[in-house]
Amino acid sequence: MDIRQLQYFSVSVRCGSFTKAAEELYTTQPHVSMVIRSLEQELGTKLLIRSTDGIQLTDTGEQVLYYAENVLKTTDLIRSTCLNFRDRYLRIAANPSSSLAFMTGDFFLEYMKKGIDLRYTECSTEEMLESLVGGGYDLGLLFLPTDKLTAFSHQARRKHLTWHPLRTSDLVIHAGRKSPFYGKLSVSPEELDGISCIQFEDDYYSVEDLLLRLPSFQSGKCRLRKVITTNSDHMMIRMLQTTQLCNIGSYWTRSMNGKYDFSMTRVEGLESSVTFGYLSPDNKNLRPEAEAFLDAVILSSEETEK
Repeated sequence: MDIRQLQYFSVSVRCGSFTKAAEELYTTQPHVSMVIRSLEQELGTKLLIRSTDGIQLTDTGEQVLYYAENVLKTTDLIRSTCLNFRDRYLRIAANPSSSLAFMTGDFFLEYMKKGIDLRYTECSTEEMLESLVGGGYDLGLLFLPTDKLTAFSHQARRKHLTWHPLRTSDLVIHAGRKSPFYGKLSVSPEELDGISCIQFEDDYYSVEDLLLRLPSFQSGKCRLRKVITTNSDHMMIRMLQTTQLCNIGSYWTRSMNGKYDFSMTRVEGLESSVTFGYLSPDNKNLRPEAEAFLDAVILSSEETEK
């Protein structure tokens, strides 16, 4: 059981339907339903009665809701309390990315001499939003589909966060030597029919959705097969090295491709379709360590474009 399950459950009950809850949580109705179903399976009991008119609590669901809301309130109190003990830490949340991990490691090697500790957590975009709202992190680094930036910015503002875009990149196929796409400069979406991939765990802002929303994939004419879904960058690298699997991602991973024998193949028609940037809390001055880290991120981003 995790906090997100309880949050989705509480919001769904308040909204009266999974569809309305999905709008508030900025995710999809099937995703909300899946999260709550996983909670019911874990508890071994039905919490909600589904109908065409919406959802209703079961008797057990009423009891669980009471405890869930107390847990959510207590979690907020814990986060607030911990803010007083975070001065010696630089806390960074990021979408899984070898480039970001390498760059952050290089930055820390320079800054650790000043007595600053680092907390670096890789997570989905939805998890990042909640982490920043709770005050446990200074910054969030993420990749977003460019056509969802308006919705994301609105969601961030509602949570008192500010989205700062830094650069755009093409949608690309990361491929190792065993992949048929290795070394290709570009491919059309139709050439990707039947492609077998390893992808990071899905959320509403997954960049591979840019490909899946194209007419040829929407109609079923072209198909993408996700052989592995993971939250591990180590697994991603290992599979690209040893199998024919590809990864659909963004272009801001040049340092990974320099360190490993991977190539990047641009997907035609999806140029500048991914935006890289960072989130920061509103009305709060960044500490000097966080500002220095951002300078390093921006510099690395500029070097990637050259």
